[in-house]
Amino acid sequence: MERKLSYYFDWSSLSNEEFYRTVREFVDNGCRRFVITSPLLQQLMKSDEKVKFLRQLCADMEVEFPSVHALYGKGYDLNYTNLEGRPAMFADHIKAMEIAASFGCRTYSIHVGAAEHCYDHIPLDVLRPLAKDGVEKLLPTAEKLDMIIAVENSQEPSNTAAEVVGIVNHFNNHPNVGVCYDTGHANMLASAPGKTRDQYEPYVAVCWWDGGLVHEDNAIETLQSQIVTCHIHDNTGLSDLHGMPFDGTINWTELMPKLFACPRMIDFQTEVCMNSGRNWAGRLLAPAGGYSIRRLADTFRYLGF
Repeated sequence: MERKLSYYFDWSSLSNEEFYRTVREFVDNGCRRFVITSPLLQQLMKSDEKVKFLRQLCADMEVEFPSVHALYGKGYDLNYTNLEGRPAMFADHIKAMEIAASFGCRTYSIHVGAAEHCYDHIPLDVLRPLAKDGVEKLLPTAEKLDMIIAVENSQEPSNTAAEVVGIVNHFNNHPNVGVCYDTGHANMLASAPGKTRDQYEPYVAVCWWDGGLVHEDNAIETLQSQIVTCHIHDNTGLSDLHGMPFDGTINWTELMPKLFACPRMIDFQTEVCMNSGRNWAGRLLAPAGGYSIRRLADTFRYLGF
């Protein structure tokens, strides 16, 4: 199986000139496939000129943007509870899917949603049917576009591997429904020697308010048969830091062969935060000045790409 890797970067913060310069740096390091991030996707939805710009850049630089992260956050996640707002949400997702498909994207990585359970304390029994309904509403568009809705696992109770596989299996091996496997999210829920619940960043306890955090091992085995794309990054197992592989606690020697063996895998995606300092998840793993594009490219070549 050809290992198609797309590189994630914060494109939406760049001017057009900076966009070209950054892509040149990637190309000079052997990288020609990139991810349409959710913020960039929103820019493309709002501006035909931005769509034209990105198409011209692809032509000029001989690169592709064949991978995409769906719109996300409260108001875009599958289990969004505002019933009056859901039709507008689906309309936005459909437009986003159409734009992504026009750039050659085959998978659409989408969040189940966490805010309603973590902060509004809405029970999972209420949220699960909404998540399934979300996939069902987007499925006709996915079929038309030959795109796979890839439901992503995360570290909150509403989107663990067990929850995700329940959503996906509801559709009885439908060819246009699959899983986006997130390596860092799985690592946060995995148990490890000496790892205790009180070591997690405070926001984790907020999310696991109903009985406390439950470790979930073997997420890759739970989801493997349905994985169509993945987000590759590392962390300490205690916070969602999106670090460079080998800077955290994931055992990459064990994990990568399992990812490479996924029978439905279409493309792989990096999802490394290139910045240094702190963000909402805590102190980032990058050194002062952030990660370089060269190190990103070299690390993923070492992983087997």
